[in-house]
Amino acid sequence: MAIFDHVVSKRNNWKGYIGEPPINETEYNAMKTDMFDGDAPTWTEIKSEMDAYVSPRESAKAKLIAGEPLTEEEANTIVL
Repeated sequence: MAIFDHVVSKRNNWKGYIGEPPINETEYNAMKTDMFDGDAPTWTEIKSEMDAYVSPRESAKAKLIAGEPLTEEEANTIVL
């Protein structure tokens, strides 16, 4: 799953898309009205979240090493 998908699928008004995820603002702006009900987030918002995204598997490993508790999503990446 693409990082774009992880970021946008958590939004309440997310509907989905067909084909490949957009990789830049031009592609996103051409697709966004079909992807969301109501107001769509800007590319800047999406890009910022994608840049900050850390996969649950990576964060789980770091937390295990540090002896910190895992979220359910992180735990699922280890046992499923």
